[in-house]
Amino acid sequence: MSDTNDTTQTVTLSRSFDVSAQRLFDAWAIPEQTCRWMGPRSVKCRIDLWDFREGGNYELVMISDEGNEFPAHGTFETIDRPRRLALSWAWQHEDRMQGVETLLELQFESIDANTSELRLTHTRIPGVSQAEHHQEGWDGTLDCLADYLAG
Repeated sequence: MSDTNDTTQTVTLSRSFDVSAQRLFDAWAIPEQTCRWMGPRSVKCRIDLWDFREGGNYELVMISDEGNEFPAHGTFETIDRPRRLALSWAWQHEDRMQGVETLLELQFESIDANTSELRLTHTRIPGVSQAEHHQEGWDGTLDCLADYLAG
Protein backbone atom coordinates (compact mmCIF):
# COMPACT_ATOMS: atom_id res chain seq x y z
CA MET A 1 0.00 0.00 0.00
CA SER A 2 1.14 3.54 -0.57
CA ASP A 3 -0.08 7.08 -0.06
CA THR A 4 -0.84 9.21 -3.08
CA ASN A 5 -0.67 13.00 -3.18
CA ASP A 6 -4.39 13.47 -2.52
CA THR A 7 -4.30 11.40 0.74
CA THR A 8 -5.96 8.43 -0.89
CA GLN A 9 -4.35 5.01 -0.75
CA THR A 10 -3.11 2.60 -3.41
CA VAL A 11 -3.03 -1.19 -3.19
CA THR A 12 -0.51 -2.95 -5.44
CA LEU A 13 -0.21 -6.72 -5.83
CA SER A 14 1.71 -8.92 -8.24
CA ARG A 15 1.27 -12.62 -8.82
CA SER A 16 2.46 -15.20 -11.36
CA PHE A 17 0.13 -17.81 -12.87
CA ASP A 18 0.88 -20.96 -14.85
CA VAL A 19 -1.23 -19.90 -17.84
CA SER A 20 -0.73 -17.67 -20.87
CA ALA A 21 -1.39 -13.95 -20.57
CA GLN A 22 -4.37 -14.41 -22.92
CA ARG A 23 -5.87 -17.10 -20.66
CA LEU A 24 -5.33 -14.90 -17.61
CA PHE A 25 -6.88 -11.89 -19.35
CA ASP A 26 -9.90 -13.96 -20.42
CA ALA A 27 -10.51 -14.99 -16.80
CA TRP A 28 -11.11 -11.28 -16.10
CA ALA A 29 -12.91 -10.50 -19.36
CA ILE A 30 -15.44 -13.31 -19.83
CA PRO A 31 -18.23 -12.98 -17.25
CA GLU A 32 -18.94 -16.72 -17.05
CA GLN A 33 -15.32 -17.20 -16.02
CA THR A 34 -15.02 -14.13 -13.79
CA CYS A 35 -18.03 -15.15 -11.73
CA ARG A 36 -16.47 -18.53 -10.93
CA TRP A 37 -13.54 -17.08 -8.98
CA MET A 38 -14.19 -13.40 -8.16
CA GLY A 39 -14.04 -12.71 -4.45
CA PRO A 40 -12.23 -14.24 -1.48
CA ARG A 41 -13.06 -17.82 -0.51
CA SER A 42 -15.98 -16.87 1.76
CA VAL A 43 -17.67 -14.90 -1.03
CA LYS A 44 -19.67 -15.84 -4.12
CA CYS A 45 -20.15 -13.56 -7.10
CA ARG A 46 -23.14 -12.70 -9.26
CA ILE A 47 -22.83 -10.56 -12.38
CA ASP A 48 -25.94 -8.54 -13.24
CA LEU A 49 -24.50 -6.48 -16.12
CA TRP A 50 -21.35 -6.98 -18.21
CA ASP A 51 -20.93 -4.73 -21.26
CA PHE A 52 -17.29 -5.60 -21.97
CA ARG A 53 -16.15 -2.75 -24.21
CA GLU A 54 -14.39 0.52 -23.52
CA GLY A 55 -17.06 2.77 -22.02
CA GLY A 56 -19.27 -0.21 -21.20
CA ASN A 57 -20.64 -0.72 -17.70
CA TYR A 58 -20.69 -3.65 -15.33
CA GLU A 59 -22.57 -4.49 -12.15
CA LEU A 60 -21.56 -7.34 -9.89
CA VAL A 61 -22.60 -8.48 -6.45
CA MET A 62 -20.36 -10.13 -3.86
CA ILE A 63 -22.43 -12.43 -1.63
CA SER A 64 -21.11 -13.48 1.77
CA ASP A 65 -21.65 -16.94 3.29
CA GLU A 66 -24.33 -15.30 5.47
CA GLY A 67 -26.17 -14.07 2.36
CA ASN A 68 -25.23 -10.40 2.69
CA GLU A 69 -24.90 -8.68 -0.67
CA PHE A 70 -22.18 -6.17 -1.53
CA PRO A 71 -22.87 -4.69 -4.97
CA ALA A 72 -20.25 -2.85 -7.00
CA HIS A 73 -20.40 -1.20 -10.38
CA GLY A 74 -18.22 0.70 -12.77
CA THR A 75 -17.08 1.31 -16.30
CA PHE A 76 -14.52 -0.50 -18.43
CA GLU A 77 -12.13 2.35 -19.19
CA THR A 78 -9.29 0.60 -21.03
CA ILE A 79 -9.31 -2.78 -22.75
CA ASP A 80 -5.99 -3.68 -24.38
CA ARG A 81 -6.20 -7.46 -24.85
CA PRO A 82 -4.20 -9.30 -23.51
CA ARG A 83 -1.98 -6.63 -21.90
CA ARG A 84 -4.09 -4.23 -19.87
CA LEU A 85 -7.52 -3.73 -18.37
CA ALA A 86 -8.63 -0.66 -16.40
CA LEU A 87 -12.03 -0.15 -14.83
CA SER A 88 -13.65 2.16 -12.36
CA TRP A 89 -14.94 0.46 -9.21
CA ALA A 90 -17.56 1.81 -6.81
CA TRP A 91 -19.18 -0.11 -3.97
CA GLN A 92 -22.92 0.45 -3.61
CA HIS A 93 -23.53 -1.01 -0.14
CA GLU A 94 -23.73 1.28 2.86
CA ASP A 95 -20.34 2.01 4.40
CA ARG A 96 -17.60 4.59 4.02
CA MET A 97 -16.83 3.33 0.49
CA GLN A 98 -20.41 3.72 -0.79
CA GLY A 99 -20.35 5.68 -4.03
CA VAL A 100 -16.60 6.35 -3.90
CA GLU A 101 -15.20 5.73 -7.36
CA THR A 102 -11.83 4.01 -7.32
CA LEU A 103 -9.71 2.74 -10.20
CA LEU A 104 -8.62 -0.85 -10.75
CA GLU A 105 -5.79 -1.34 -13.22
CA LEU A 106 -4.61 -4.78 -14.31
CA GLN A 107 -1.48 -5.45 -16.33
CA PHE A 108 -0.91 -8.88 -17.85
CA GLU A 109 2.65 -9.78 -18.80
CA SER A 110 3.68 -12.91 -20.64
CA ILE A 111 6.70 -14.55 -19.01
CA ASP A 112 6.70 -17.45 -21.49
CA ALA A 113 4.07 -19.44 -23.41
CA ASN A 114 2.64 -20.97 -20.22
CA THR A 115 3.41 -18.41 -17.53
CA SER A 116 2.17 -14.88 -17.01
CA GLU A 117 2.24 -12.23 -14.35
CA LEU A 118 -0.63 -10.08 -13.17
CA ARG A 119 0.06 -6.66 -11.65
CA LEU A 120 -3.03 -5.31 -9.89
CA THR A 121 -3.14 -1.66 -8.84
CA HIS A 122 -6.22 -0.31 -7.04
CA THR A 123 -6.03 3.47 -6.57
CA ARG A 124 -8.06 6.31 -5.03
CA ILE A 125 -9.01 4.30 -1.93
CA PRO A 126 -10.03 6.79 0.81
CA GLY A 127 -8.17 5.75 3.93
CA VAL A 128 -5.71 3.28 5.36
CA SER A 129 -8.27 0.91 6.89
CA GLN A 130 -10.20 0.72 3.60
CA ALA A 131 -6.95 0.06 1.73
CA GLU A 132 -6.01 -2.69 4.18
CA HIS A 133 -9.45 -4.27 3.71
CA HIS A 134 -9.08 -4.10 -0.09
CA GLN A 135 -5.57 -5.58 0.09
CA GLU A 136 -6.91 -8.55 2.06
CA GLY A 137 -9.83 -8.91 -0.34
CA TRP A 138 -7.63 -8.82 -3.45
CA ASP A 139 -5.13 -11.25 -1.90
CA GLY A 140 -7.96 -13.71 -1.27
CA THR A 141 -9.43 -13.08 -4.69
CA LEU A 142 -6.12 -13.82 -6.41
CA ASP A 143 -5.90 -17.05 -4.40
CA CYS A 144 -9.30 -18.03 -5.82
CA LEU A 145 -8.19 -17.01 -9.33
CA ALA A 146 -5.11 -19.25 -8.98
CA ASP A 147 -7.32 -22.17 -7.88
CA TYR A 148 -9.70 -21.57 -10.78
CA LEU A 149 -6.89 -21.42 -13.36
CA ALA A 150 -5.26 -24.56 -11.96
CA GLY A 151 -8.53 -26.53 -12.10
